[in-house]
Amino acid sequence: MDRQHRDVILYELNEVPWDVVEIYVNRRPESHIATLLREGQSLTTVHEDREEHQGLQPWRTWPTLHMSTYDHNSFDLGQDPTTFRGEPIWDVAESAGLSVGVFGPMQSWPARRFRHGGFYIPDTFSRDAKTFPPTLETFQTFNLAMTGENGFSPDAAMHPKALAATAATLVRQGLTPRSMATLGTHLVKERVDPRYKAFRSAMQAPLSFDLFWKLHRTHQPRLSVFFTNHVAGMMHRFWGDGMPGYTERFEYTSDDVYGSFIIAAMDIADRQIGRIRKYLAKNPDSMLVVSASMGQGPVAVPELSDHMHVVEDYTLLAESLGLRPLGPGLAMYPMVSLVFDTEDDARAAGPPLASVSVEGKGPLFARIRVEGKTVTFGIDYMLGCEDSAMLRFRPGNGESGEVVAPPEKLGLTRQPRIGGINTGYHIPEGILIAAGAGIAPDPSRKEVDVLDVAPSLLANALGVEPVASMQGIPSLFA
Repeated sequence: MDRQHRDVILYELNEVPWDVVEIYVNRRPESHIATLLREGQSLTTVHEDREEHQGLQPWRTWPTLHMSTYDHNSFDLGQDPTTFRGEPIWDVAESAGLSVGVFGPMQSWPARRFRHGGFYIPDTFSRDAKTFPPTLETFQTFNLAMTGENGFSPDAAMHPKALAATAATLVRQGLTPRSMATLGTHLVKERVDPRYKAFRSAMQAPLSFDLFWKLHRTHQPRLSVFFTNHVAGMMHRFWGDGMPGYTERFEYTSDDVYGSFIIAAMDIADRQIGRIRKYLAKNPDSMLVVSASMGQGPVAVPELSDHMHVVEDYTLLAESLGLRPLGPGLAMYPMVSLVFDTEDDARAAGPPLASVSVEGKGPLFARIRVEGKTVTFGIDYMLGCEDSAMLRFRPGNGESGEVVAPPEKLGLTRQPRIGGINTGYHIPEGILIAAGAGIAPDPSRKEVDVLDVAPSLLANALGVEPVASMQGIPSLFA
């Protein structure tokens, strides 16, 4: 076999560190992940972004891995994609004449048709449901609705009729009986114990992978990319409940139900990796790479109020501040994204947003960033959210003076968040596990530069020359 011409399946297991993998394989010694560690190569990616306060965010770290540069200008979800710089690995592969399949990687919107075959389903924060092939648009519409409705707290109502109609379509597109049973079992658990609603976001992963896997087997692209965030979400919220040693280190009362979620999420990933392993056995020219662009570790429990401010009415927010947005983009709480018709409108929105403050406490909106036709900002949930809180702001519509009003005037509501608060957060080190064609066993877990991943896959597996903008060295998988 020519080692320079391998097919690549890149399974992006967002933010999973070696600590979680070790605990998982100790509990599941016969798992597919445990077998990968015995038979494949285990490395540790290191992400060294110099962008202050913003480097270790998945909407930056994944473009870093995909484009092999820190100079890609991706700062937030919902950002105008015309402001990104660099070429992701799938564009480079396509330009070299290879077939490519993309399913959900961060900052991959908008969808487009690959010239040499394949498929393109962008991430779950896309502004529209367009996919290639178009038959996946029903699924993407459902996916985006799930992201939007459960962006703050995963307890929005799931409409049985709409879910059933979507499921009927998805069965024709690859949804397996096992995934249907998994979803059904979960919905029953939610009804019996509402705490299981906090695991709902993980239910997107079985549906997504089923559809991805049918597309992959149908099109068999040279480069196939699948992204899943389902373990990362559980680690953020429930590290303190599910990871040993946390309650000894920090003052925290763990919950047994929440404590089961990280392992349950890893079980979903393990079943998917098992299906890929069976494919590798029948396709000896293919290799699997399981990667995280960074990891997570324990953090102290922040002192927060029981309720948090959430933007509920974007139209009212815009009217009260004198803004002219086309509408909101999808973002991950506490971040908010607004999309404007022109760059001038976006720039004009900055000062009014910066003027919003909680009376007697400080600015409510932080990290305001204007990029092209989008404005992104975060809600400072550390300020608290009392019933009597009043906001001060200066509209940008020519009105003079400062306005004092309740949060409802700006379309904000007070909401509790199911499942508690984050006890896990980002660290620079992630996992990189390779197996299949041309990969020799290597349990070393030695550190490698995250910038080296994309050029190594291009040069040493796909036989494609990395582009000049890529800063990494093709030193892996040779």
